[in-house]
Amino acid sequence: MREILEKAPEDVVCMGNIDPAGEFRNGTPASIRTKTLELMEQCSGHPNFVISSGCDIPPLSPWENVDAFFAAVDEFYSR
Repeated sequence: MREILEKAPEDVVCMGNIDPAGEFRNGTPASIRTKTLELMEQCSGHPNFVISSGCDIPPLSPWENVDAFFAAVDEFYSR
């Protein structure tokens, strides 16, 4: 994501990119938190970055993982 943001024009929105299958479906709340905070640290300095899953959230993804994603975003912005 960081590589794309460094190359993309600032007026082009770049969304992503937490792995839907690897993290939302098969990860844990702790792994989602870690990956989300890492991505936010790397990319939030770009005005055209929007945090998002990499694609649709797979069926049967635990709600705890979805909640952990949003909690990590809130945690990042509350610093």
